[in-house]
Amino acid sequence: MSLYELHIGWAETTGERRYLRWELLGCDEVLGVFPTPRADILTVLFTGGRDRFYEWARSLAPEPVA
Repeated sequence: MSLYELHIGWAETTGERRYLRWELLGCDEVLGVFPTPRADILTVLFTGGRDRFYEWARSLAPEPVA
């Protein structure tokens, strides 16, 4: 189990924040989420490995619109 920083600057709207909340609650590998002094970063207590965390974190952010 490790602590990781989750960058959430993409979650600006109420809908995006709601989506993020459900994704955090729905992930069995997330054991805790803690605010940081920065509004665009959360600290996440994650049971999976580093690669798994970054794979999961990348899946949260929406794809950029071209």
